[in-house]
Amino acid sequence: MEPNLVTDPKILNVLNELIQREPIFHRPELGTRRADFEQMTESTFWEVGASGRRYSREYVLDEIEKRYASPEEDTDQYCDRSQQI
Repeated sequence: MEPNLVTDPKILNVLNELIQREPIFHRPELGTRRADFEQMTESTFWEVGASGRRYSREYVLDEIEKRYASPEEDTDQYCDRSQQI
């Protein structure tokens, strides 16, 4: 049986806000400090990478903090490759 992928109209505003924030840590207008990222995530937050590996909230926050401290480094790995041929 296929899952129901239709969003309940009562929560479309939530869906639209999430879409605008995705990817959450790649939007400097939403914040670039660790405290900003802490406010955007629940204490139980964890992320699944493209490889399928799970990352804890602390690990993600540490890495994001490093990324924004040295934005000129490793910027290519965060670019949107979906537009590349």
